[in-house]
Amino acid sequence: MEQKLLDLTSASKKALLRGENLCSKADTLVRNCRLDVENIERIYPKLRFFWGELDVQIKNVETLRQFALKQNKFIRQFHATKEKELGTIMDELENTLETLRRKPVDPAICKSALTSNMTTDNGENQTAEVSLKGLIEPENLEKEKFEKTTLFDYVDEQSIHELKIRTQEEVNAIQQFHNDSTNLLKNIDIQLEHFNTMFNNNSISLEESGIEFSDLKCQIQERATSTMAETLMSLARHYDQVSGALKASQSHVEANSILDISVLIKDTGEIPNIVEELNEALTIIESTSEEVRVRNHIYNASLEEATKLFHELENFSSRMEDIVGEIKAIEADFEKGKSMVERLIEELWNLIGWYEEFLKSYDYMILEIDRRHEVREIHEKLAEEYLAKLENLYIEEAQNRDLFFQKHGRYLPMDLCPPLTEPPIRFEIIQHEGIRLPVLSSAAVEEDAEGRISPTDNVPIEKIMCENMGILHGTRQFVKIQSRSIITETTFFGFRLFHVTILRAPY
Repeated sequence: MEQKLLDLTSASKKALLRGENLCSKADTLVRNCRLDVENIERIYPKLRFFWGELDVQIKNVETLRQFALKQNKFIRQFHATKEKELGTIMDELENTLETLRRKPVDPAICKSALTSNMTTDNGENQTAEVSLKGLIEPENLEKEKFEKTTLFDYVDEQSIHELKIRTQEEVNAIQQFHNDSTNLLKNIDIQLEHFNTMFNNNSISLEESGIEFSDLKCQIQERATSTMAETLMSLARHYDQVSGALKASQSHVEANSILDISVLIKDTGEIPNIVEELNEALTIIESTSEEVRVRNHIYNASLEEATKLFHELENFSSRMEDIVGEIKAIEADFEKGKSMVERLIEELWNLIGWYEEFLKSYDYMILEIDRRHEVREIHEKLAEEYLAKLENLYIEEAQNRDLFFQKHGRYLPMDLCPPLTEPPIRFEIIQHEGIRLPVLSSAAVEEDAEGRISPTDNVPIEKIMCENMGILHGTRQFVKIQSRSIITETTFFGFRLFHVTILRAPY
């Protein structure tokens, strides 16, 4: 029996030592875990603050990017629209100018223009030149008049070229604004992508409370350590029982016969299971400690990343004022360039419209010249008719006065009524020449008359003139004649017609 007790005591002692060793490891793990837990509880609030603030700062950078992107898109769309519109304008302008190149000026008009611009008034040469928008004022009028054989010769080609170049330069300046905006946007995108990468690399979720996590792990370890402590106490009691029985057996030989060690044998047989329970509890403590250690490591690494990202955002924030200033500068320059481009493009559209009207007005000018010739013929015919009537009246009056003097006048004293001897009134119609219009060929008039018929073109011109001037054949509404005076010129739509001058015929 003594040998049996020796075996039981040896096994119990080994189990107790094994249990104490396992509990010592567990105690070390728990103490280290407590340090990690304390660090987690200290770091977690910082992490929530840092990452929350970093999220706000990154969203601010995203807002800045959206503003720059909106500006970039607007400038790009404006440039594309105006570039397309400018191409359309250039084509239409070139087509209009080409039409002017193919439109010849009637030779009679060229000759008349040269003659009319070289006039003499009171011994001084005067040149009348009409200056229209888009038309040139010749430095050498006589030379250029000979060169102006088409309507295009009246166009200031140099000014048009300069306007086109200026407009293209302004549109190119808009392109440069877009390039500057694009480069600025790329820099913001690079920074934002870097910040988002660092932000998304955060491997922890702060939705789960770090404090709750550490409390849970501590509770698990407390239950495991309590179990190990109770198990170790049971091993210590069993060892005390076995060692006590061994001492009793050795000191009292007669006790061997009455000593029952069956319970000790049974309890000793449970020692492997008890040690296994200690190992399982230690494993739980080790795993929870490892989880806490890993979480602590992750939190520390996350804090380092957050601190690094925070410093980078802080440095970028110091540059944001300059970036905003660049965006505002681009905006201000673009608004100026935008206004200039719109104004120049409007001028080009107006120029096209002006030259189109110039082309149509030339055709109407041909019709106007022909109309004035017809009016002149009507005036001359009326003047001849009235002149014949006035001459007949003068001859009739002279004959009547001769008859009076033959019958009665010779008997009257000269000083009785001196005015009686005055000659009869005699009228002459004198034409005051204005600017002589060129004589156009009928082919030129017919060509320009196509598509240029006005509502009054189908009405006889004699009727138009009579209605506007009050001319009725057989009446005296043409001119108002007053004796002993010179009638001032009669006008029709600003054009000089005829003058009536009273002359005294010799008796």
